[in-house]
Amino acid sequence: MNRLLLFFIISAAFPYALFASDSLPFPVSLGGQAAKDGTPFAKIENPVAADAELAVESKSDMIIVNVNMVTAKNEPVQDSTPAVILLQGKTKTNIDKTMDGKKLPAGNYIMSVVSEGKTASILFTIK
Repeated sequence: MNRLLLFFIISAAFPYALFASDSLPFPVSLGGQAAKDGTPFAKIENPVAADAELAVESKSDMIIVNVNMVTAKNEPVQDSTPAVILLQGKTKTNIDKTMDGKKLPAGNYIMSVVSEGKTASILFTIK
């Protein structure tokens, strides 16, 4: 009876683990630092330069990156405009290569990297 109960518990938990949502569905690095998975967001531990290299391990031909400024509490900064970075046919670029050509000022940010139908959400700081 105990084995049967254990089987049902494991069977119920397996799909949850299989479909659990991660903040980092594929590897991303910024300024040579790998993003570390976390809840609810992955994180780049140390501040990076305004022209830090962004690398995404993906087989997708199109990677879309949205960068939004956040407060120290990771809340969106009012009236701030998100920056968009496109990677077409490549997996590396610099974060100062925004679509509008504007460099990101020093501060805290959340970056949403969309590739392969998944999204990685990563907190980082520009020094």
